[in-house]
This record gives sequence, structure tokens and C-alpha cells, in this order.
Amino acid sequence: MNTSSLTQNIATAGRTYYDGPELLDGLLASITAAGLDPAHLEIDDLAPLDEFHALGRPATLALARVAGVTADARVLDVGAGIGGPARFLARRYGARVTALDATPRFCRVAEELTRRTGLADRVDVVQGDALALPFDDAVFDLAWTQAVGQNVADKGRFVEEMRRVVVPGGRVAMFEIVAGPGGPLVYPVPWADTSEQSSLGTAEELQGPLEAEGLVFGSLNRGQAVLESIVAAAAEVTPSPAAQTLGLELLMPDYEARMAGLARNVAERRTELWRAVATRPLT
Repeated sequence: MNTSSLTQNIATAGRTYYDGPELLDGLLASITAAGLDPAHLEIDDLAPLDEFHALGRPATLALARVAGVTADARVLDVGAGIGGPARFLARRYGARVTALDATPRFCRVAEELTRRTGLADRVDVVQGDALALPFDDAVFDLAWTQAVGQNVADKGRFVEEMRRVVVPGGRVAMFEIVAGPGGPLVYPVPWADTSEQSSLGTAEELQGPLEAEGLVFGSLNRGQAVLESIVAAAAEVTPSPAAQTLGLELLMPDYEARMAGLARNVAERRTELWRAVATRPLT
């Protein structure tokens, strides 16, 4: 598998959670300290930890709804992290999910947590490059990403690869943070320490490649419309009392500073939310 392109892109991301020591032993210790049985885990207990993208589980649920995830759908989660959304799609909808990430230590955690949640028969973990997906053409019903675009400079190739691996009539679903009208980012943010480490693009820089690949939009929203749908989804997400001590600080160095930077960028409209679902034509 060619993992060089995206790995090279994210390897420059300073002290973010893309680089660093192994995670599994520390995460299992924290899971045990939270009163959970690390050998028999539930995905809802892990949600605050393993859905480390903007707005967490509610954003995953909202994207799944507009993407039309169904039982036995073949889903590719590109930039899957430690596998939380992939496990949610498998458990909630009965999808068959391939969780791809370029970071080896994330993949090792994803495999182990998938096994411990009893989902190894429905979720496959693959280490690979989003810009050179290690799959044949037209093998998935849905290609899915969440908060990956800010790490990928070549957004045209990113979209091209997702379109390539979905079947005719299949869909590409994306939920991303994009550049807003409020000016340049203030750093640090969760994915970067400086502008040289960030590939945050505009909504148009993601929409354009989807259109260029001939994909037809079934849903396209940004800003407040995306946020409102996520707030609505959040009303159906019940926090797990056992997971109150499990959060992104276990994965993200300088957690408070990075989240404060993100909050400022959101408040000053330097970033906004963007979501799209587009279909590959049958011909």
C-alpha cells in the first residue's frame, strides 16, 4: 500500500495527535479507570474519545442520515482515525465498513477497539493513503470523510480517488471544516500549529472537484444549516455516564490550547462547516 502522500502531508503537523507514542496501553488504562470492561466495550461508551472530529457523534449521525446509509452498504471511511464513526455505522445501520487511515498507531488502536466492541466481522481496518486508495475501482456503495480535507493539499486527487472506488450510483459523503469569511486562521488548532502545516480550503475548493468528477449533488450545505442539523441529531445522542472521563485530551497534545484556538476561529467566522453528499452517475 502506498501511504506516502497523506502521511507526508500530516507528518508535518507539529505536535498534533498524528505523531507521537503508541496509544493503546494508555487508552485501555483510561477505559478501565472509567469503570468499563476493556474486553467488552460498547461504542456509546467510547464515543467522546473515538469520534475525534468536529462535533463528534451528532455530526456522524447527521451525515449518516443525509448519506442514506443502509444495512449491508459497503462503506469506505477515509481518514477513519481510531475507528469510531466506522463502528457506529456498522452497529447502528448494519453497514460493512472499511476504515482507512494513514497513521499506523491509529490503525492499531482501531483494530483493537473494533475487536473489543465485537464488530470485527463488519469493520475492516486498512492502513493506506487517501490520495492513492488501495482498492479496485467501483467496490464501495459510499465513500465517507469527516474533517480530513484540512490535512490534504491536493483536494482534486482526494475527491477523484473517492469517486473512483464507488460504484455507479454510489455516493461520496463529506463533512468538513472549511475556511470562513473572517480571515486567516489563528493557531494552534487541532490539526496544525502554523499555516505551513494546514491545508484548510474553502467550500469552493471542495465543491469544485466534486463537480469536475461529474458527481451530482443530492445535499449541499454550509454554515448554520449544517450546524442546525447536527444540533437536531444531538437530541438523540445519549451521553454515556461511564465515558465522562474519556475525551479527546487522551489523544490530542496541548488539548486546551488547540480547542481554544478552534473556538476563537469559529466565533470569528474564520472557519465554517460544510457538508455534501454527491452521487456518481450510472453512466
